[in-house]
Amino acid sequence: MSTKTKIKELVQKRLKEISATGTGASFTAGTGANYATPYAFNPNKKAKGAKNIYYYKLGFKPVNQKALNKAAKGIEIKHLWEEEESRFDIEGFLSSLQTDDPEIKKYIAGRLGDFDLLSGKLKELITLLQTAKKETINSYRENPQFKAVYGTDLAISLLDDIIKLFK
Repeated sequence: MSTKTKIKELVQKRLKEISATGTGASFTAGTGANYATPYAFNPNKKAKGAKNIYYYKLGFKPVNQKALNKAAKGIEIKHLWEEEESRFDIEGFLSSLQTDDPEIKKYIAGRLGDFDLLSGKLKELITLLQTAKKETINSYRENPQFKAVYGTDLAISLLDDIIKLFK
């Protein structure tokens, strides 16, 4: 018996557990007699809800974000992906002004309201731009010699002028 064999036997006797993953064994889905947990992925891809999600079966629950935010006292939480719910209080602002002239207050209210109107129109423009881009992509896919339907050069020029108004 060689010394390598003796050392190998000695090491195997002393070890209580041998890891098989370090020996080149691997898991390949769909081959051999491997076992993957049946709840790791929902078999019904169109299902809504969380019946077959494995971590729910283990007892984990989804986070109630509103309760968590409320419990975080002293920390201001601002979700950047959500639209601001609170609007500027124009009436409160007008009552705090140093004037009682109703014409001036009406003018200021109209000017401040225009900013909300502009924001709404820009949101509408963004959805229209996304739709126009999809239509243009589909038109070029069907016919690469397709001529442009939307005047993007003019739109860019007009938007540049509008941006200059607010600088």
